[in-house]
Amino acid sequence: MTSTETVGSTGTTGTASTSAATDTASTSAATGTASTSAATGTASTSAATDTASDRETRPSERVEDSAPAVEPEAEPRFERVQFASDDLEEARSSLESVYDGRQFRARATGEPFAFRFASAGDSRLSLQTGTFTAHLQGVIPWSRDYAMSWFRSGSVTVDYPVGQLTSEGSRPFLTPTETSFAFSMTPHRHGIVHVDAAFLEAVASERHAGPPQRIVFDYAAVPTDEALAAWRTTLGEVTPLIVGEETPALARHAAQQSLVRGMLDLFPWRAVDVPDALRTERTRRLRQAAEYVHAYADQAITSADIATAAGMHTRTLQLLMSEHLGSSPTNYVRHVRLDRARQDLLSSEPGSVLVSDVARRWGFGNLGRFSASYSARFGEYPRDTLAR
Repeated sequence: MTSTETVGSTGTTGTASTSAATDTASTSAATGTASTSAATGTASTSAATDTASDRETRPSERVEDSAPAVEPEAEPRFERVQFASDDLEEARSSLESVYDGRQFRARATGEPFAFRFASAGDSRLSLQTGTFTAHLQGVIPWSRDYAMSWFRSGSVTVDYPVGQLTSEGSRPFLTPTETSFAFSMTPHRHGIVHVDAAFLEAVASERHAGPPQRIVFDYAAVPTDEALAAWRTTLGEVTPLIVGEETPALARHAAQQSLVRGMLDLFPWRAVDVPDALRTERTRRLRQAAEYVHAYADQAITSADIATAAGMHTRTLQLLMSEHLGSSPTNYVRHVRLDRARQDLLSSEPGSVLVSDVARRWGFGNLGRFSASYSARFGEYPRDTLAR
């Protein structure tokens, strides 16, 4: 037996009911999928507001024609999707399609099989729940989006190019981004928060005060009980707003932002400033090399260390960095360390730290050379940054 339902609407009048996802991790946690848009574009005003007499008295000024108005972006389309089936092969095929997966394989347990999947949300953020009472394994393809899961029953093991992770009870965990990974699940009930990369990175920029950048989470981190309790409270509070049919667009957007902030509070993370051109499946190894530098910039790392971490020969690393970053591995490490030194200076009060101490902390033993390199990169001397 199979049932399928798909409902779509505008973001302001989404049709997800509170039953869109009934397998919750907490009292009302994870009851569907919802994403919002930060699209609140503004119309530009006319530059021509001077009066004719004003223009006569200021002949040197030229009044431009009014710029065309910028139309606000439309709210993302809200959708609710539900599947249910007692046919194992049909359920396997449905999930493989939903996740655009590969090589999904299912194995029955000998007990009656049941499958349910519910998703409510839009292109920014979605909440999903699922029940699959059989063993399931497969491959999830490369994606830039972020996903956090938790299990009410059962477990999963995830294998990705640089590690492996296994779920621990009902504790949330993050699946790897910008890489494909293989998974193996026991019969389970679980919830997922799926977040568009651009949305999460925009919210994270509130914390690191830079432009939106790729966020690298510590996948091995285990949330503390205190952080976990705060997350569950947030999830319970925002879920009705995210999946509610009558939730106003601004309230839904605020709820989604709160949930993303909760994710950022739950796991350690860092922003990694890598060119957008590296955020592709084809350039995955070079991106991993850049991320390794960001993670270990405070340690004595060599070009060979970086190449090994990315699974390539040192010469290959040199060629790829020159082609895509316009830099050698040594210069890239130096630039990252200069960036870290600048962050330390900006976050310090004048008189609380010495420029020489910050320089040595990031591997610059010659203060004169450090100041020259710093000035060349940022257009000011370290002492000027510290004096701000």
